[in-house]
Amino acid sequence: MRWIYEPGSFTPIARYEKGLLHYAVTDTVGRVQELLTEDGLIVWKGKQQLWGREEGINKDDAPTCRLRFPGQYEDAESGLYYNRFRYYDCGTGQYLCADPIGLKGGLNLYQYAPNPLSWIDPLGLSCRTDNLGRTPGKNSRTGREVIARMRSNGDVIDVNGQTIFKASDGNWYPLREADMSHITDAVTWWNKTGRFLGPKSPAVRQWMLDSKNYYLDHYSLNRSAGAQLGQIYLPPVASIPPIVK
Repeated sequence: MRWIYEPGSFTPIARYEKGLLHYAVTDTVGRVQELLTEDGLIVWKGKQQLWGREEGINKDDAPTCRLRFPGQYEDAESGLYYNRFRYYDCGTGQYLCADPIGLKGGLNLYQYAPNPLSWIDPLGLSCRTDNLGRTPGKNSRTGREVIARMRSNGDVIDVNGQTIFKASDGNWYPLREADMSHITDAVTWWNKTGRFLGPKSPAVRQWMLDSKNYYLDHYSLNRSAGAQLGQIYLPPVASIPPIVK
C-alpha cells in the first residue's frame, strides 16, 4: 500500500493498494476527510476532533485511513501518531517529548501548533537539519552523481525526449518526481552512528553528501516509507574530553 501526494507537499491525493485506487478528499490543512472509489463512492469518511483524534468510519472490507495531521501516521498498537521525528498524543494535543529545536518553535515545547485549523507541523519540528544538515537535492553535485550511477545501471533513461527513472516499486516516473532517498535511512544511521560523531560534524556531513548513500525514489514512496519507520531522532551524545595527566 502506498499514498500518492501532491508534488512538493504533504497533502495526499490518493491511496493505492493491490491494484485498487482510492481518491482522497482533504480539508484546508491537508487532513483526509474522505476516501472515494474511482466511481465516486465514499468508502471511508473521517471525523476528527479539534486536536486530531480520529473517529472516522469505513464500509465493510473497505480501506481505512491512518493518516492524521499532515506528516502524521497512526500507530495501531499504541494509538500515538508518528510525526516523523516525534510522537503526538491526540488525547492531550501534545507531543510526548519536548521540541528538539527548543524555544525556536515557541514557548510551549510540547504543543502541536498554535491553531490546528490553519497551522501544520509535518516534521514534528525536528532537529534533523540541526544535526545532519540539509539533504542534497537531485540537482546538486551529489544528486548528479546519483543520476549518473543509476543511468549506468539502466535505472535512468531518456524516452521521447524525457528523462525517467525506475523507482523502488519497479515503475518508471519522470525525473522531476524523484526524491533523494537514503539507502540506509537517515534516522537509523544517526541513531546508530551519527549522534556519536557530533551535530553537523565533518564526518556527518561527509555521510550526508556521499552519493553512494542515495538512490532516486518517487516522492510518494519515499515519504510514505519515512512516515512508517516508527523511529525518532535521538539527541547527540556529548563527546567526552580526553583525560589530561
